[in-house]
Amino acid sequence: MRTAWILSLLGVLPLLAAVIYAASPAARWMAGAIVFEIYAAIILSFLGGMRWGRALALDEGAARLIEAVMPGVLGFAALLLVPLWLPLAVATTGIGFAIWLRRDAGDAAWPQAFRRLRVVMSLAVLGLHLALAAVLYLRLSN
Repeated sequence: MRTAWILSLLGVLPLLAAVIYAASPAARWMAGAIVFEIYAAIILSFLGGMRWGRALALDEGAARLIEAVMPGVLGFAALLLVPLWLPLAVATTGIGFAIWLRRDAGDAAWPQAFRRLRVVMSLAVLGLHLALAAVLYLRLSN
């Protein structure tokens, strides 16, 4: 499980770097927010892939497979929102992380150690979503 913690922490770094870049005085600060959204959508798809693999391995049925596809669909929808209104895209991926955090944290089929990891990493990701939302608010309200 140690390797999973290390890789998960490393996996949060691109989101952190994107928020820092978006908050920087760089002329292309919005690139940080866009990169954040692309990576957030990828990670949402990864969470769906975990659920898909488990559903197949445990023969959990069609409802679980449909549920497993939803994080990727939500991430894709967020990407479609990026050029329309970036704050809504950030809210969409944030909601996706919150939904699947709630689903995974309360799912006894996942090992307790995995659920603990999911809670910590998801709270970090949600915190970064809030930080980016604050950056966007400050940048776009001026």
